[in-house]
Amino acid sequence: MKHNRAIQMLRLACLASLTYTSGVLAVEDNPPTVNVGVYAVHSGGKITYHYRVINNTQQTVSAVAIGRNKQNEGTPDNDVYELLELPSGWNEKFGIPAASSNSPTGWRVSTIAPAEESITHAISWEPLNDKSPKLPAGQTLAKMSVTLDKADFNYLAGHALITFADGSPANLTVPLEPLDYTPPSLTVSLSPNTILSQPNKFVAINATFTSKDDYDRMPEIKLESITASEPLEADDIRDANIGLDDRYLKFRAASKNPAGRIYTVTYSATDASGNQTTASATVTVTAMAAPVTTPVAPPAAITKPVAVAAPAIKPAVVQQDQGEKKKP
Repeated sequence: MKHNRAIQMLRLACLASLTYTSGVLAVEDNPPTVNVGVYAVHSGGKITYHYRVINNTQQTVSAVAIGRNKQNEGTPDNDVYELLELPSGWNEKFGIPAASSNSPTGWRVSTIAPAEESITHAISWEPLNDKSPKLPAGQTLAKMSVTLDKADFNYLAGHALITFADGSPANLTVPLEPLDYTPPSLTVSLSPNTILSQPNKFVAINATFTSKDDYDRMPEIKLESITASEPLEADDIRDANIGLDDRYLKFRAASKNPAGRIYTVTYSATDASGNQTTASATVTVTAMAAPVTTPVAPPAAITKPVAVAAPAIKPAVVQQDQGEKKKP
Protein backbone atom coordinates (compact mmCIF):
# COMPACT_ATOMS: atom_id res chain seq x y z
CA MET A 1 0.00 0.00 0.00
CA LYS A 2 2.77 2.38 0.91
CA HIS A 3 4.58 1.40 -2.29
CA ASN A 4 1.52 2.24 -4.45
CA ARG A 5 1.11 5.60 -2.68
CA ALA A 6 4.74 6.44 -3.35
CA ILE A 7 4.25 5.67 -7.03
CA GLN A 8 1.14 7.90 -7.12
CA MET A 9 3.06 10.78 -5.52
CA LEU A 10 5.84 10.38 -8.06
CA ARG A 11 3.35 10.45 -10.93
CA LEU A 12 1.74 13.63 -9.53
CA ALA A 13 5.13 15.26 -9.21
CA CYS A 14 5.92 14.42 -12.83
CA LEU A 15 2.55 15.74 -14.03
CA ALA A 16 3.12 18.95 -12.10
CA SER A 17 6.16 19.65 -14.25
CA LEU A 18 4.20 19.13 -17.51
CA THR A 19 1.87 21.49 -19.35
CA TYR A 20 -0.40 21.28 -22.41
CA THR A 21 0.55 23.37 -25.45
CA SER A 22 -1.96 23.29 -28.34
CA GLY A 23 -3.35 20.03 -27.04
CA VAL A 24 0.10 18.39 -26.87
CA LEU A 25 1.64 17.42 -23.56
CA ALA A 26 5.01 19.17 -23.22
CA VAL A 27 7.63 19.73 -20.53
CA GLU A 28 7.49 23.24 -19.07
CA ASP A 29 10.78 25.07 -19.72
CA ASN A 30 10.46 27.52 -16.83
CA PRO A 31 8.64 25.94 -13.89
CA PRO A 32 7.32 28.33 -11.22
CA THR A 33 10.00 29.40 -8.80
CA VAL A 34 10.82 32.10 -6.27
CA ASN A 35 12.14 35.49 -7.45
CA VAL A 36 14.39 37.47 -5.13
CA GLY A 37 15.01 41.03 -6.31
CA VAL A 38 17.53 43.48 -4.86
CA TYR A 39 18.46 47.15 -5.11
CA ALA A 40 20.71 49.39 -3.03
CA VAL A 41 20.77 53.04 -1.92
CA HIS A 42 23.29 55.38 -0.31
CA SER A 43 22.16 56.48 3.14
CA GLY A 44 24.09 58.68 5.57
CA GLY A 45 27.50 57.59 4.33
CA LYS A 46 26.45 53.92 4.35
CA ILE A 47 24.79 51.55 1.89
CA THR A 48 21.46 49.81 2.43
CA TYR A 49 20.46 46.70 0.45
CA HIS A 50 16.73 46.10 -0.04
CA TYR A 51 15.21 42.73 -0.96
CA ARG A 52 11.83 41.65 -2.33
CA VAL A 53 10.69 38.01 -2.49
CA ILE A 54 7.92 36.81 -4.82
CA ASN A 55 6.70 33.24 -4.23
CA ASN A 56 5.57 31.87 -7.58
CA THR A 57 5.48 28.26 -6.35
CA GLN A 58 2.63 26.32 -4.78
CA GLN A 59 4.50 25.92 -1.48
CA THR A 60 4.83 28.23 1.51
CA VAL A 61 8.20 29.92 2.05
CA SER A 62 9.41 29.81 5.65
CA ALA A 63 12.91 31.35 5.37
CA VAL A 64 15.06 33.37 2.99
CA ALA A 65 18.86 33.48 3.28
CA ILE A 66 20.74 36.07 1.20
CA GLY A 67 24.27 35.07 0.20
CA ARG A 68 23.87 31.34 0.68
CA ASN A 69 24.18 29.00 -2.29
CA LYS A 70 23.29 25.33 -1.84
CA GLN A 71 24.08 24.79 -5.54
CA ASN A 72 20.99 22.55 -5.95
CA GLU A 73 23.23 19.54 -6.51
CA GLY A 74 21.86 17.29 -3.78
CA THR A 75 25.14 17.14 -1.89
CA PRO A 76 24.59 17.77 1.83
CA ASP A 77 26.65 20.32 3.74
CA ASN A 78 28.04 21.75 0.53
CA ASP A 79 26.67 25.30 0.90
CA VAL A 80 28.68 28.29 -0.26
CA TYR A 81 28.48 31.44 1.88
CA GLU A 82 29.04 34.51 -0.26
CA LEU A 83 28.88 37.70 1.84
CA LEU A 84 32.04 39.40 3.12
CA GLU A 85 31.01 42.65 4.85
CA LEU A 86 29.02 42.41 8.09
CA PRO A 87 26.07 44.73 8.80
CA SER A 88 26.88 48.07 10.40
CA GLY A 89 27.21 47.75 14.17
CA TRP A 90 27.10 43.94 14.17
CA ASN A 91 28.62 42.14 17.14
CA GLU A 92 28.79 38.53 18.16
CA LYS A 93 26.58 38.90 21.24
CA PHE A 94 23.69 41.03 19.96
CA GLY A 95 23.87 40.34 16.23
CA ILE A 96 22.48 42.92 13.81
CA PRO A 97 21.25 46.12 15.52
CA ALA A 98 17.76 47.36 14.74
CA ALA A 99 19.20 50.55 13.21
CA SER A 100 20.95 48.46 10.54
CA SER A 101 18.12 46.20 9.43
CA ASN A 102 14.45 45.95 8.61
CA SER A 103 12.19 42.89 8.64
CA PRO A 104 8.60 42.05 7.63
CA THR A 105 6.08 41.96 10.46
CA GLY A 106 6.58 38.81 12.53
CA TRP A 107 9.99 38.04 10.98
CA ARG A 108 13.54 38.45 12.32
CA VAL A 109 16.95 38.83 10.70
CA SER A 110 20.27 37.24 11.70
CA THR A 111 23.67 36.28 10.33
CA ILE A 112 24.65 32.68 9.70
CA ALA A 113 28.09 31.30 8.87
CA PRO A 114 29.52 27.84 8.16
CA ALA A 115 31.99 28.12 11.05
CA GLU A 116 32.67 30.43 13.97
CA GLU A 117 35.83 31.93 12.43
CA SER A 118 34.53 32.05 8.86
CA ILE A 119 35.30 35.16 6.79
CA THR A 120 32.07 34.71 4.85
CA HIS A 121 28.45 34.59 6.00
CA ALA A 122 24.82 34.93 4.91
CA ILE A 123 21.89 37.08 6.08
CA SER A 124 18.76 35.14 6.96
CA TRP A 125 15.14 36.23 7.47
CA GLU A 126 12.67 33.83 9.09
CA PRO A 127 9.43 34.00 11.13
CA LEU A 128 9.80 34.73 14.84
CA ASN A 129 7.80 31.62 15.83
CA ASP A 130 5.21 29.14 14.61
CA LYS A 131 2.42 31.71 14.96
CA SER A 132 4.19 34.29 12.77
CA PRO A 133 2.99 34.67 9.17
CA LYS A 134 4.95 32.96 6.42
CA LEU A 135 5.04 33.64 2.68
CA PRO A 136 2.23 31.66 1.04
CA ALA A 137 2.00 30.76 -2.64
CA GLY A 138 1.53 33.72 -4.99
CA GLN A 139 2.41 36.35 -2.36
CA THR A 140 5.20 38.94 -2.08
CA LEU A 141 7.45 39.63 0.90
CA ALA A 142 9.10 43.05 1.18
CA LYS A 143 10.56 45.33 3.89
CA MET A 144 13.73 43.27 4.01
CA SER A 145 16.86 45.40 4.24
CA VAL A 146 20.31 45.47 5.80
CA THR A 147 22.77 48.40 6.09
CA LEU A 148 26.55 48.16 5.67
CA ASP A 149 29.34 50.62 6.38
CA LYS A 150 30.77 50.02 2.91
CA ALA A 151 29.66 48.31 -0.26
CA ASP A 152 29.85 44.56 -0.82
CA PHE A 153 28.95 43.55 -4.38
CA ASN A 154 28.03 40.06 -3.22
CA TYR A 155 24.88 41.47 -1.60
CA LEU A 156 23.76 42.36 -5.14
CA ALA A 157 25.08 39.55 -7.31
CA GLY A 158 24.97 36.46 -5.09
CA HIS A 159 22.26 33.91 -4.43
CA ALA A 160 19.33 33.34 -2.09
CA LEU A 161 18.49 30.08 -0.38
CA ILE A 162 14.72 29.54 -0.09
CA THR A 163 13.37 27.19 2.57
CA PHE A 164 9.82 25.82 2.25
CA ALA A 165 7.54 25.16 5.20
CA ASP A 166 6.46 21.67 4.17
CA GLY A 167 9.98 20.47 3.49
CA SER A 168 9.25 19.41 -0.10
CA PRO A 169 11.44 20.51 -1.72
CA ALA A 170 13.61 21.14 1.31
CA ASN A 171 15.16 24.27 -0.18
CA LEU A 172 15.94 26.01 -3.42
CA THR A 173 18.82 28.24 -4.48
CA VAL A 174 17.98 31.12 -6.84
CA PRO A 175 20.18 33.94 -8.19
CA LEU A 176 19.53 37.47 -6.97
CA GLU A 177 17.81 39.61 -9.61
CA PRO A 178 18.68 43.33 -9.90
CA LEU A 179 15.68 45.65 -9.61
CA ASP A 180 17.71 48.76 -10.41
CA TYR A 181 19.53 48.56 -13.74
CA THR A 182 19.17 52.17 -14.94
CA PRO A 183 22.09 54.58 -14.40
CA PRO A 184 21.39 57.95 -12.80
CA SER A 185 21.14 61.12 -14.88
CA LEU A 186 23.91 63.70 -14.43
CA THR A 187 24.61 67.26 -15.59
CA VAL A 188 27.73 69.24 -14.65
CA SER A 189 28.21 73.01 -14.48
CA LEU A 190 31.55 74.80 -13.99
CA SER A 191 31.88 78.36 -12.74
CA PRO A 192 33.39 80.43 -14.16
CA ASN A 193 33.29 78.70 -17.52
CA THR A 194 35.21 81.45 -19.33
CA ILE A 195 38.39 83.12 -18.07
CA LEU A 196 40.80 85.67 -19.53
CA SER A 197 44.29 84.59 -20.46
CA GLN A 198 46.70 85.57 -17.70
CA PRO A 199 49.63 83.12 -17.88
CA ASN A 200 50.87 83.68 -14.33
CA LYS A 201 47.47 83.43 -12.66
CA PHE A 202 45.44 80.42 -11.40
CA VAL A 203 41.65 80.68 -11.34
CA ALA A 204 39.46 78.73 -8.87
CA ILE A 205 36.74 76.66 -10.58
CA ASN A 206 33.64 75.39 -8.74
CA ALA A 207 31.64 72.40 -9.98
CA THR A 208 27.93 71.90 -9.31
CA PHE A 209 25.72 68.95 -10.28
CA THR A 210 22.18 67.90 -10.99
CA SER A 211 21.65 64.16 -10.53
CA LYS A 212 18.60 61.92 -10.34
CA ASP A 213 18.11 58.17 -9.95
CA ASP A 214 15.08 55.86 -9.85
CA TYR A 215 16.06 54.36 -6.47
CA ASP A 216 19.13 56.09 -5.03
CA ARG A 217 18.66 59.73 -4.01
CA MET A 218 22.38 60.28 -3.41
CA PRO A 219 24.46 58.70 -6.19
CA GLU A 220 28.21 58.79 -5.60
CA ILE A 221 29.94 61.63 -7.50
CA LYS A 222 33.59 61.27 -8.59
CA LEU A 223 36.00 63.37 -10.62
CA GLU A 224 37.05 61.12 -13.51
CA SER A 225 39.39 63.21 -15.67
CA ILE A 226 40.57 66.66 -16.77
CA THR A 227 41.85 67.18 -20.31
CA ALA A 228 42.68 70.21 -22.44
CA SER A 229 42.67 71.17 -26.10
CA GLU A 230 46.44 71.73 -26.04
CA PRO A 231 49.38 70.13 -24.23
CA LEU A 232 49.49 70.99 -20.53
CA GLU A 233 52.41 71.75 -18.29
CA ALA A 234 52.83 69.70 -15.11
CA ASP A 235 51.34 72.37 -12.85
CA ASP A 236 48.63 73.83 -15.11
CA ILE A 237 46.02 72.03 -12.99
CA ARG A 238 46.07 72.22 -9.21
CA ASP A 239 43.99 70.87 -6.30
CA ALA A 240 42.37 68.17 -8.46
CA ASN A 241 41.81 64.74 -6.85
CA ILE A 242 40.90 62.18 -9.50
CA GLY A 243 38.62 59.43 -8.18
CA LEU A 244 37.18 61.56 -5.36
CA ASP A 245 34.18 63.85 -4.98
CA ASP A 246 36.32 66.93 -5.71
CA ARG A 247 34.27 69.97 -6.70
CA TYR A 248 36.93 72.70 -6.29
CA LEU A 249 39.71 72.97 -8.86
CA LYS A 250 42.34 75.48 -10.00
CA PHE A 251 43.35 76.06 -13.64
CA ARG A 252 46.17 78.12 -15.06
CA ALA A 253 44.68 80.94 -17.12
CA ALA A 254 47.04 80.38 -20.03
CA SER A 255 46.70 79.72 -23.73
CA LYS A 256 49.35 79.04 -26.35
CA ASN A 257 46.83 78.69 -29.15
CA PRO A 258 45.39 81.65 -31.05
CA ALA A 259 41.98 80.00 -30.65
CA GLY A 260 42.35 79.76 -26.84
CA ARG A 261 42.54 76.78 -24.48
CA ILE A 262 39.58 74.58 -23.48
CA TYR A 263 39.67 72.49 -20.29
CA THR A 264 37.22 69.54 -20.28
CA VAL A 265 36.22 68.18 -16.85
CA THR A 266 34.43 64.80 -16.59
CA TYR A 267 32.55 63.49 -13.54
CA SER A 268 30.71 60.22 -12.91
CA ALA A 269 27.57 59.43 -10.92
CA THR A 270 27.22 55.87 -9.60
CA ASP A 271 24.17 54.62 -7.72
CA ALA A 272 24.50 52.06 -4.93
CA SER A 273 23.39 49.28 -7.27
CA GLY A 274 26.49 49.88 -9.41
CA ASN A 275 24.92 51.70 -12.37
CA GLN A 276 27.13 54.54 -13.62
CA THR A 277 26.90 57.48 -15.99
CA THR A 278 29.34 60.28 -16.89
CA ALA A 279 28.96 63.92 -17.89
CA SER A 280 31.39 66.70 -18.86
CA ALA A 281 31.62 70.47 -18.83
CA THR A 282 34.24 72.90 -20.15
CA VAL A 283 36.17 75.98 -19.12
CA THR A 284 37.47 78.21 -21.94
CA VAL A 285 40.57 80.36 -21.60
CA THR A 286 40.25 83.15 -24.13
CA ALA A 287 43.25 83.82 -26.35
CA MET A 288 45.49 86.70 -25.36
CA ALA A 289 44.67 89.65 -27.63
CA ALA A 290 47.51 91.46 -29.43
CA PRO A 291 48.25 94.87 -27.93
CA VAL A 292 46.38 97.68 -29.67
CA THR A 293 48.70 100.52 -30.85
CA THR A 294 47.49 103.99 -31.79
CA PRO A 295 49.44 105.53 -34.74
CA VAL A 296 51.41 108.66 -33.76
CA ALA A 297 50.99 111.66 -36.07
CA PRO A 298 54.28 113.15 -37.41
CA PRO A 299 55.36 116.38 -35.72
CA ALA A 300 54.16 119.58 -37.40
CA ALA A 301 56.75 121.69 -39.25
CA ILE A 302 58.06 124.60 -37.24
CA THR A 303 58.00 127.97 -39.15
CA LYS A 304 59.71 131.18 -38.09
CA PRO A 305 57.78 134.39 -38.40
CA VAL A 306 59.06 136.68 -41.22
CA ALA A 307 60.18 140.10 -40.00
CA VAL A 308 58.52 142.94 -41.91
CA ALA A 309 60.61 146.10 -42.16
CA ALA A 310 58.91 149.16 -40.81
CA PRO A 311 58.38 151.87 -43.44
CA ALA A 312 60.99 154.67 -43.36
CA ILE A 313 59.77 157.83 -41.77
CA LYS A 314 60.67 160.90 -43.79
CA PRO A 315 61.44 164.10 -41.92
CA ALA A 316 58.70 166.60 -42.20
CA VAL A 317 59.38 169.56 -44.48
CA VAL A 318 58.10 172.91 -43.32
CA GLN A 319 57.06 174.94 -46.25
CA GLN A 320 57.40 178.69 -46.02
CA ASP A 321 54.52 180.93 -46.66
CA GLN A 322 54.88 182.31 -50.12
CA GLY A 323 53.10 185.48 -49.14
CA GLU A 324 55.60 186.33 -46.52
CA LYS A 325 58.01 188.94 -47.53
CA LYS A 326 61.54 189.03 -46.64
CA LYS A 327 62.48 191.71 -44.30
CA PRO A 328 64.96 194.29 -45.55
